[in-house]
Amino acid sequence: MIDVANYVIESGISLAVLFALYWLFLRKETYFRFNRLYLLGTLVVACILPLGNLSLFSSVTSSLSALPLMAEAFRIPELSVGKDTGHAVNASFNWRLMIIVIYFTGVSLLFVRMSLGIARVIILKRKGERNEIIGYTLIHIPREIAPFSFFRTIYLNSNLIDNSNERYIIDHEIIHIRQGHSYDNLFVEFLLILFWFNPFMWLLKSALRDTHEYLADSGVLNQSASPVRYQSLLLSQITGSLPIVVTSSFNSTLKNRIKMMYKNKSSLPAKFKPLLLVPVLAGLVLLFACEEKDAEPPEKEYTETSPQQMEVPEGEEVFYIVEDMPTFNGDDPAIEFRIYIGQNLRYPAIAVENGVSGRVIVQFAVNSRGEVVDAVVVRSVDEYLDKEAIRLVMSSPKWTPGKQKGKAVKVLYTFPINFVLQ
Repeated sequence: MIDVANYVIESGISLAVLFALYWLFLRKETYFRFNRLYLLGTLVVACILPLGNLSLFSSVTSSLSALPLMAEAFRIPELSVGKDTGHAVNASFNWRLMIIVIYFTGVSLLFVRMSLGIARVIILKRKGERNEIIGYTLIHIPREIAPFSFFRTIYLNSNLIDNSNERYIIDHEIIHIRQGHSYDNLFVEFLLILFWFNPFMWLLKSALRDTHEYLADSGVLNQSASPVRYQSLLLSQITGSLPIVVTSSFNSTLKNRIKMMYKNKSSLPAKFKPLLLVPVLAGLVLLFACEEKDAEPPEKEYTETSPQQMEVPEGEEVFYIVEDMPTFNGDDPAIEFRIYIGQNLRYPAIAVENGVSGRVIVQFAVNSRGEVVDAVVVRSVDEYLDKEAIRLVMSSPKWTPGKQKGKAVKVLYTFPINFVLQ
């Protein structure tokens, strides 16, 4: 979970810094091709750069360490223990579960939004009047829509377009198609689904859509089109439905596009602005690679074996989720195991004297014989709190083992215990 959180934070920082560089120095320049590549590259760098600082590449075990922590947030919620009674004082709010639920709710909604956009395009293609031109397909829709393109198909509102202006719109959309803007849109939509919580993702999507239109407008005007007539055409197409999320729409961002048409070509010194990217990237690499090791105490790992524990069979495969999950005292561990912990755990006196409190996370496994084994502290607070958490977990009575395809297997768990001084 810590690795996942670090990745989210560092990718967000990368995206914010690189997009701020674009916003400050590049968005008003007329190097549209470079700007497009820069915005797409920003997404790639923001996704890849933080990976170098994760333990994802150190070992197979560490690469999966975040998964059980996230999964167990659903099964054994955090337990709080106070110094006065030593018993569980309350069931702490499972904020991890809430964060995960909110995140996947956003992912689901945006995935549905993208799917509906694609479905809408498919429906329009089936209902419209189909015409073939060399290398492309024209779909005339007898209803009020804004012209747009999706891959090699152009969708036109047959009620609003006359023959004299249709050529301009077709040329505009053909440029979108030739430059592969539909691939850009789908790539951004996919990343937006994963990183919907980052406001810079939405800003970058809008900036990339504008850049697509600048490229198409510039291409049409370079083909000897009349700027005045072309701008009048843009204004005449201002009616129609909003752009579909996965498409390039002819009538989007009209105000900025008209301003950019009147803008002079960028000067020679402006060509050197991209060089600013070099120190910025170097700074991000140093920021993520050179961590402050003493910023917080290193996490300790303690292993303590119960006298009743039997030797774990070598090579036993570890599962995170199985068809039949282990049970404790015949019921859900999220209820029964927390009751057991609350009834038997005592706040260490020396920790009370030292004023030590905090949240200890213990990871352990329930093997194929129902024994609790391999207990370690994956998030440490204090030696005495850690040892007490390990002691109690390892002294647990036997569980009913989990089963996968009818066979008893070893299942990994994590259990957060919050020691509270009241």
